[in-house]
Amino acid sequence: MIPASTDPPEVTFTRFVRDWFRLLAQGAFVDAASRLDEPNSYGELWNAVKIQIVLRDYARSETVELTDPDKIAGDGRPSLIEFADGDGYSFEHDVPLGGEWSDLTAQFEFLRRPNGYAVVLHDIHVL
Repeated sequence: MIPASTDPPEVTFTRFVRDWFRLLAQGAFVDAASRLDEPNSYGELWNAVKIQIVLRDYARSETVELTDPDKIAGDGRPSLIEFADGDGYSFEHDVPLGGEWSDLTAQFEFLRRPNGYAVVLHDIHVL
């Protein structure tokens, strides 16, 4: 859960996602997965193993070199869209791999809740 904030949503969600990528770069997949609050619209609550499998499949390797986003030039093309019903936001961000922003994209949803936003990892895929 992301607590309610006076920061603009794009700032709040970009900060969350970059921190989430930083955890992955440190190998803290369990910690990163624990920051996901609800299942996606397909009923899947992503876990550490699922995240690792998707990244390995993309890299076509058992080892994946995730990179701290602060060590890469550029911003990873964050994209924020508010849902028409006002219940939250869709947020996409390129995944930092191998020292650069990849064409792999993490899709999140941030859903309004009474005390802030629930975090949902919708998917990780190439757009």
